[in-house]
Amino acid sequence: MSVHDPAAKLRPLNPQLSTREYLVQMWGRRDFAVALPMEELRSTHSATFLGNVWHLGNPLLTSAVYYVIFGQILGTDRGIDNYILWLMIGVFAFGLTTRSVLGGAMAISSNQGLMRAVRFPRALLPVSIVLSSLLTFAFELLVIVVVAIVTGEGISQRWLALPLVIGLHTVLNMGGAFVAARLNDSFRDVQQIIPFVFQLGRYISGVMFPIERFLSDGAAQQGLAQRVVGLNPLVTMLNLYRWVFLGTPVSLGELTQLVVISVLLLVVGFNFFRGAEWRYGRN
Repeated sequence: MSVHDPAAKLRPLNPQLSTREYLVQMWGRRDFAVALPMEELRSTHSATFLGNVWHLGNPLLTSAVYYVIFGQILGTDRGIDNYILWLMIGVFAFGLTTRSVLGGAMAISSNQGLMRAVRFPRALLPVSIVLSSLLTFAFELLVIVVVAIVTGEGISQRWLALPLVIGLHTVLNMGGAFVAARLNDSFRDVQQIIPFVFQLGRYISGVMFPIERFLSDGAAQQGLAQRVVGLNPLVTMLNLYRWVFLGTPVSLGELTQLVVISVLLLVVGFNFFRGAEWRYGRN
């Protein structure tokens, strides 16, 4: 092609930006990422009689059901001094990841009209979902704080580490939301499958009972179950919250593995999501 050919000067309408340029664009539209979750928080349950009380009502009722079944009937509370607080931490923190990933899966499919009408970095959609889930989690944390004080745990210096724990949890959730968003854009069945995956995840993450108790036998310790649990970052994530409020021990090795998995998932998930951004909003 001749250098004087006008076609030589053509540029793609949607050029692939570098990661730095893309992040700069995201930061420039940060108000957009904040406005969406605020509207989501306001509108969710707005048509129900109790309104946004259900943001707390759902996890509290879930905790109550689990307390009766696992604590009172099955007796899995043995050896746990403050089982109700231990259980609530598991239900609330696990619920944060569930909402983030499931919401991330639907971030693209439920915003087709918005993407056709407004030009913005599409990664802001999963980010806004994670922020919306965090807003709900903030109210749940207030309940945990109240229960911790009422049940005699008191205020601890470990509480100062809570922002770091939430930050690490957000990194993990955001990586999962990016992956789920792209997968569901390609295969819409993904959003139907995710709830079942997390339903199973409750039992292998130690939400209702200490998972280590059922893997303490020598035979099981060397088996597949032990390896699966060892690779599940949510086990350590829940234990980190329990360390903050209850002093549950978490080893340096477990913490290091959680940080590596969370950061790796975010980096891989972000790039995986961006790899198909050109087609989002065109389906």
